[in-house]
Amino acid sequence: MKTVMLAMMLALSSMTVFAQRGGDRPTPEQRAENQTKFMTEKLELSDKQQKQVYALNISRMQKMQDLRKNEDREGMKAAHESYQKELSAILTPAQQDKYKTLRQEMRQRGNVQRGRNYHGQKKDHPKHQSGQQGEKALKSKDARK
Repeated sequence: MKTVMLAMMLALSSMTVFAQRGGDRPTPEQRAENQTKFMTEKLELSDKQQKQVYALNISRMQKMQDLRKNEDREGMKAAHESYQKELSAILTPAQQDKYKTLRQEMRQRGNVQRGRNYHGQKKDHPKHQSGQQGEKALKSKDARK
């Protein structure tokens, strides 16, 4: 009886965890607000800039959500490039430099967290292994082809 109760409680708790993961995604508005808040703190945006960046962010987040649903990679890339151009028109040159530095730091931090190097390749990728070990890995990869 205790085992059955324990199994039921375990099953119920695991369902709750899975339900929370899928349902707690922030809306585009929440993501835009969070990103604007972050940029305001890091780049010291003025009130005018803050309003402009929020409008730009919310437009981008909504557009990206639609593009993700349609799996439109080219559209996402074009939207990102457009966002970068519009953002640089809002920011001062000093803020642009700081923004570029922040993006590089975040990109590097993200790659490290995912076990990748700066170029996005896995750290144990054969091209990045030194000496004979790397050559053996490349030869065995070529042999499999």
